[in-house]
Amino acid sequence: MKYFWLSIIAAASLFLVNIIGFIDTMTNSAMGCGSGYPLCNGKLYPDFSDYHSVIEYTHRIVVGLASLLLFVVSAIAWIRYKKRKVKILVLFAIIGIFGESTLGALTVMVSLSPLLLAAHLGIALISFAALINIAYVTYLEEKNIPQLKKLPASFSAFSWFVFIFLYAAIYFGGYVAKTGSGEAFRGFPIPTESYAAVGDAFWVDVIHRSFALGLIILFFSLIQLTKKYRQDRPEIYRFSQINFLFILLQGLSGALLIYTHLSLGAVLLHVSILSLLVGIQSIVCFQSR
Repeated sequence: MKYFWLSIIAAASLFLVNIIGFIDTMTNSAMGCGSGYPLCNGKLYPDFSDYHSVIEYTHRIVVGLASLLLFVVSAIAWIRYKKRKVKILVLFAIIGIFGESTLGALTVMVSLSPLLLAAHLGIALISFAALINIAYVTYLEEKNIPQLKKLPASFSAFSWFVFIFLYAAIYFGGYVAKTGSGEAFRGFPIPTESYAAVGDAFWVDVIHRSFALGLIILFFSLIQLTKKYRQDRPEIYRFSQINFLFILLQGLSGALLIYTHLSLGAVLLHVSILSLLVGIQSIVCFQSR
């Protein structure tokens, strides 16, 4: 089980990258090391008297360590497993970490639009989801669990639709965060502010909340579908139940964001639940067939 735990550690390191990344953003520390990359204000180490510099430097170090772990896990998976599915997961993991690192470097070197900045979390979650799936495949192999029964193509298609919808919601949520559109709202679950008071941010917020409602409906529908197959694939049914619980918690964390005026703790909770949602739903998608 050594390789399984190595895969879990690699996924956990990427999870940590996302968390520190949001701490970086919320504390306005993205430029803590200046516009240079990878050096921190021209040095190999940060100015320890400036917490912005320390946070940004820590973020870069953790990204580097996570990338190293990801490449080690990916190399072992590529050599060890001959399945096409595993090789696809390895490619997604590598593409995701390269995309995230490139976008992170560009963030401090040039001025990017909120539309591009919003993609940062989504790209990072590609690698996270890929590593979670590699770990799950490793677990099945090392436990000698026999080939699982395939679910109907219609179920697989619906599970991927849910995943894509979730990913679109993440991207839009990232856009909301980068533009600061959610800061003006206090009402929950319906915004109490009018368009006249907040302008275009009103429609941004309405779309964001509509995504959340849509996800609750979709994950509930997924549970109803998996009930048909819980005898043959009980793990898929359990994963669907867990994700429905997570999406409800995600909604409550959204309320916490509003009532705490976007406090750092509420933001980190929101992102953490979101990451787990993506990881588990990606397993449902990849393992359904």
